[in-house]
Amino acid sequence: MRQVLITEGEAQEKAIKEAIDTLKIAEEGMLEFFPTTPITNENQLGVLDIVMCSVLGAYRAVEEVLGVKLIVPERNPLVLSWMEALLELPVVKETRPTREKTVAFIRSI
Repeated sequence: MRQVLITEGEAQEKAIKEAIDTLKIAEEGMLEFFPTTPITNENQLGVLDIVMCSVLGAYRAVEEVLGVKLIVPERNPLVLSWMEALLELPVVKETRPTREKTVAFIRSI
């Protein structure tokens, strides 16, 4: 995801394609191990939940800044539903920066 933010032009287009391909692989792996809906109880957060929040927690801001959809329901239904569920948890809402701060930070990169 870092390359998507720090590159421009053709290099950025390549990085976006790689990010989308990586998300597809993640989706397939998650479907194999977690075929049901995501856990939405903050008392049951696991390592995967924390990693997903760390890596993809700002996906909406990244999409806004770049003007491209990285996570779409047709291609990444489980990743999207998992992220949406995680981002709605009170513990996540309380600890993450606002969308405005996140967008400003990404634009400054």
